[in-house]
Amino acid sequence: MDLRVNYLSGSVPASLGLLSKLSFLNINHNNLTGDIPMSFSNLTSLTKLSMRKNHLHGQIPIWLGNLTSLTHLELAQNGFTGHISPDLGKMANLVRFDVMDNYLEGPFPLSMFNISSIADFNIGFNQLSGSLPLDIGFKLPKLNVFATHQNQFKGPVPASLSNASTLTYLLLRGNQYHGLIPRDIGIQGHLRLFSLGYNVLQTTEPRDWDFLTSLTNCSNLEILDFEENNLEGVMPVTITNLSTELNWITLGRNKISGTIPAGLAVFKKLTKLVLADSLFTGTLPLDIGQLPSLQYLDLSHNRFDGNIPQSLGNITQLSNLSLSNNFLDGSIPTSLGNLTKLTYLDLSGNSLKGKIPQEILSIPSLTVLLNLSNNVLSDSIPAQIGNLNSLSAIDLSMNKLSGGIPDALSSCVLLNFLYLQGNILQGQIPKGLSNLRGLGKLDLSDNNLSGSIPEFLENLKFLTYLNISANNLSGPVPNTGIFRNATILSLTGNSMLCGGPPFLQLPSCPSIGSHQTSQYRRRVILFCMLGTLIFFIFSLTACYLMKTRIKLDSVDQEARFHNEKHERISYAEIDAATESFSAANLIGSGSSGNVYTGTLNIDDSLYIVAIKVLNLGIRGANRSFLRECEALRKIRHRNLVKVITVCSSFDHNGDEFKALILEFVCNGNLEEWLHPNTTTNSMTFRSLSLMERLCIALDVAEALEYLHHQIEPSIVHCDIKPCNILLDDDIVAHVTDFGLAKIMHTKECKHSGGGTESSSLVIKGTIGYVAPEYGSGCEVSTDGDIYSYGVLLLEILTGRRPTDSFTDGVTSLVSYVKMAYPTNLLEILDVSAAYSGKSQHIIDILLYPMFKIGLACCEDSPRHRMKMNDVVKELNAIKKACSARMPVRGFRATA
Repeated sequence: MDLRVNYLSGSVPASLGLLSKLSFLNINHNNLTGDIPMSFSNLTSLTKLSMRKNHLHGQIPIWLGNLTSLTHLELAQNGFTGHISPDLGKMANLVRFDVMDNYLEGPFPLSMFNISSIADFNIGFNQLSGSLPLDIGFKLPKLNVFATHQNQFKGPVPASLSNASTLTYLLLRGNQYHGLIPRDIGIQGHLRLFSLGYNVLQTTEPRDWDFLTSLTNCSNLEILDFEENNLEGVMPVTITNLSTELNWITLGRNKISGTIPAGLAVFKKLTKLVLADSLFTGTLPLDIGQLPSLQYLDLSHNRFDGNIPQSLGNITQLSNLSLSNNFLDGSIPTSLGNLTKLTYLDLSGNSLKGKIPQEILSIPSLTVLLNLSNNVLSDSIPAQIGNLNSLSAIDLSMNKLSGGIPDALSSCVLLNFLYLQGNILQGQIPKGLSNLRGLGKLDLSDNNLSGSIPEFLENLKFLTYLNISANNLSGPVPNTGIFRNATILSLTGNSMLCGGPPFLQLPSCPSIGSHQTSQYRRRVILFCMLGTLIFFIFSLTACYLMKTRIKLDSVDQEARFHNEKHERISYAEIDAATESFSAANLIGSGSSGNVYTGTLNIDDSLYIVAIKVLNLGIRGANRSFLRECEALRKIRHRNLVKVITVCSSFDHNGDEFKALILEFVCNGNLEEWLHPNTTTNSMTFRSLSLMERLCIALDVAEALEYLHHQIEPSIVHCDIKPCNILLDDDIVAHVTDFGLAKIMHTKECKHSGGGTESSSLVIKGTIGYVAPEYGSGCEVSTDGDIYSYGVLLLEILTGRRPTDSFTDGVTSLVSYVKMAYPTNLLEILDVSAAYSGKSQHIIDILLYPMFKIGLACCEDSPRHRMKMNDVVKELNAIKKACSARMPVRGFRATA
């Protein structure tokens, strides 16, 4: 019986245990929870039990040992806890035993090593302990896969493993194995993966490296991993005789000395080379540039000297390059500008000199790190640094850079870390840095900067570290924001500063006379009152003119829509397509009307369409219809629901009838996916993985970016919420429902930063998603959409509606997230977000930056919110980082 990938949820059906003659049961990749039912002990004919990638928990039942017909027991990637019973060793016919990625602990039963039929043995990613029998290769001669990685095993690696004649994958990484690596380990010649990294294995004499000679027999070896052990001595030149199929070589974090052996260029398929944190000396080999497939190169923390080879620029697939903390000198090669896929570049801690090459500041793929610190680089920082507008961290500290801090840094809107300390920079702190709204750490200390401290620094909400000490700054110190936190602020060594919080103990600033101050305040109050009166008169006049214009224009808006290219559909055709508006065809309903599905003949082709029938009995329905027509006729984007045509006619009773015919998006709306327990739809939806949620968030952001920035005039949607986000078969999001949309015919508002239209006494949108400024009568603007999007993003991540009730005095979803940000994000993450990993990088590369974006979009002040083009850039950077590090189901690799 095969029930895999059926999106099953709940506990495992105990009734399956009644199928006593069942021989095969596969329920992988579902959302099942609870224990394995006791009734399964009746399945004495069962040969294969596969329950991988669910949410099962509890202990692995002892009675499974009685199912002696089992050949395959696969329980990987669940939540099983406790010990593995020795009784499982009674399954004498077992061929595959896979309990990887659970929470199992305690000594591993030796009885399992007596099942001579086992070929695939995987217990990785648990907390199991013990040691391997020295004769394991004789007891398990049929081994093909043997994996104990990321556990707590000790003892030597048994030399008898060389007796397993078909051993292909040997994965012992991340334990406490000690002693020598067996010299004949590769004698059988079948090894493809050989991973012993992160143990305490050793080599003390040249002959201890003899295992490399046996590995030359393995013509299909792809991964060689000895990272972080106690390997000492000079690496034998025999390493260059290994298989040309090698994909990974990771030997870093050992005590290997000598030079890199010549001849590495034979490994044309090598994608990862890590020799970091070792004792290598000499110059970097010139033929290192002849590794065309190399993507990850880490030679940091060694003793290499000489120049960086120009040939490195030939490795065009390189995405990660670290040469930090060596003795390299000379200039930075301009050829590095050819590395157009580079995301991470670290050349820090060397003796590099000369200018920073403009070429490396024009690598568009740099998104993670540019670190040139602790060198002797000179001259000014090139203005081309502004090209790195997707970069997260820049460190140019501890050099001899001069001139001013370039205004071009204002284009690096995704920066989280900026370190420029320890140079000879001069001039003022540029106001353009105010664009770096996501900045978390800023260090400008130990330079020659002058002028006042700019006020924008106190408004950088995410700033957790600010060091501007040892400069020539003068004038008053701000008294709000980060300047009130002594633990994350350093201003020492600026003798001309004054004022600020008391803990700084700075002298008071000169004050304006009280009489002069009073006169100034009176003038300001009088000016504000006069301005308010003029604004009120102007608003009344504008409102009257707009109402008059709406009446004049509404008659021909429909005509304009049809005159472009759309063929009008009659009421009779819609009546037939929906089977007289049958309830069976109803797929959605709301205050504005109902949505049906149907099949229409358009241009001699049959199309399944969605038909939105407006409820003309509600106030403003006609205007909503015209507004939606006007908005939809202007837009063409893959993440916006396409309009096919409209129907404006009379029904069989002579009553007015209006409908929009839209493309049919078949996978429901986001509301039904995020909150399946409360939906009235009978369909069963599977949970959304974290990567799918990221892709949906990016889809919606790109749609809003298009509406706000890529068409003229721009359009404000005014009702961004989950039920207005439709998902197709590939879980691609499409924004729909433009019934409240506003087309911006005026210039951008200087207060909000987005296009505006005259305000209304009626708040446009849905409670919980409406921007706070709308409640005080502020104009409709693109910033309102940004706030709604921020709430939507937080809902996507937490699975909580903004209208939910929260505890501990929390009154909103935004406040709920702020309380958990940034240290407790996993606690508020939606429990249905499918992710089987356990490492910290999920927080670092996905959760933290996504929650950060959501909060930045939900700022109370409209002008402090992120713009949608910045949101799209940052989400694309997150997606790119995740795609390389998080192989999670459901990930779409679309651009």
